[in-house]
Amino acid sequence: MPCRAVLTMILLTLAFPAWAGGGAFHYDARMAFLKAGELALNLNRFGEQYEVTGEFQTSRAMSTYYTWNGVFAATGIWNMDGPVTKAYLARSSGKDDDLKIVLNTENEARLLDSPDGDFETIDKPAGNDLISALFFSPSCYKGGVVHDGEDAYQLKLRSSRTRTMSSGSEYYKGEVVDCDYDVRDHKDRKRRVIVSLADVGDTTVAVQLRAKIPVLPDAVFRLRMPLVTQTPRPVLAAQ
Repeated sequence: MPCRAVLTMILLTLAFPAWAGGGAFHYDARMAFLKAGELALNLNRFGEQYEVTGEFQTSRAMSTYYTWNGVFAATGIWNMDGPVTKAYLARSSGKDDDLKIVLNTENEARLLDSPDGDFETIDKPAGNDLISALFFSPSCYKGGVVHDGEDAYQLKLRSSRTRTMSSGSEYYKGEVVDCDYDVRDHKDRKRRVIVSLADVGDTTVAVQLRAKIPVLPDAVFRLRMPLVTQTPRPVLAAQ
């Protein structure tokens, strides 16, 4: 597919030195009693560079009400504060199979908003991609802005605290740091997101993300344990 070719080109432009960490992380998404879907993330770090690839699939039960499926990838530099996005690609589809592809490079952002359309240039959103920033920052994210490739979101850290998490045998248990954020989108809508970080293997990763949605039950992503073993390699470049 064209988007896969573009993504492969992005990842192949990086020259990866020695393996520096990462892993495969699988999350269950729930809204109250309903399993909403599954999120799979892969992090590879090689020296000062990193890549994140991932996929979200809506569950069959959730598809009755809402469907969003997508794949995405981010590449960039890993500095003292964590990942800094340089390129990002996402391909998604909804209940009506409405295709959307967004591609960010260091110099521009491009959007394909329908399978019959053409790529158009859009304003490049500020900040790091939200997956890298919220799931893989080694401490509470202080960058203030994240994006989904198309739109930027303002983040304000309300508070942080250390606690012990107990989530059942299938999920992470142990000490976490809760990062409590106010999130504001481009339409000035405000949400609250609580990200729980923990050291898992050689990586600090979000073991739980809770998004508080007005009227609806909280959307919660929980890291499934034990982790899946991953071979240290650039995922697409090696295919």
